[in-house]
Amino acid sequence: MNRHRLMILVLLCCAPGFAAADPIHAIADGAYWHHDSGLVFPRKIGEFELVGIPQDVAGSREAVAYYARGVAGARTVAAVTAYPVEAIDLGEGLRAELDAHSTGTGDAVTLRYFVAKRDWRVRIEVAVPAPDADTHSSIEAFIRGLQWKSLANG
Repeated sequence: MNRHRLMILVLLCCAPGFAAADPIHAIADGAYWHHDSGLVFPRKIGEFELVGIPQDVAGSREAVAYYARGVAGARTVAAVTAYPVEAIDLGEGLRAELDAHSTGTGDAVTLRYFVAKRDWRVRIEVAVPAPDADTHSSIEAFIRGLQWKSLANG
């Protein structure tokens, strides 16, 4: 490789925006903070534990984290996705709604929660393979236990 090409390659690699900074940062107690949305993903929420490290979604401003709870051989998994809504502002306050439906396979149920604050949304999808007596209260504690004050940076 000639010197000119090498110099151009070095300049391109060092140019601002070439390598985006990681938007997810490890913080205290095994939690992670998503820089863009401000949302904190705790290591543990009630009976649910973080599975792996939260990730950005294909280099976008979105972030996703997975949590799991195991009871009597059944594993309930919750996916928490934070994403921006650029041109829509539903206001300063936190709003939430629930959409529940059967998956058509036995007792399995999928619950979807949608939370909005300023120009950020959070979708929580919980796959419940076999609901037990504590499922509802465990999921409710999980939803309430997310650090909502941090969403949209306060």
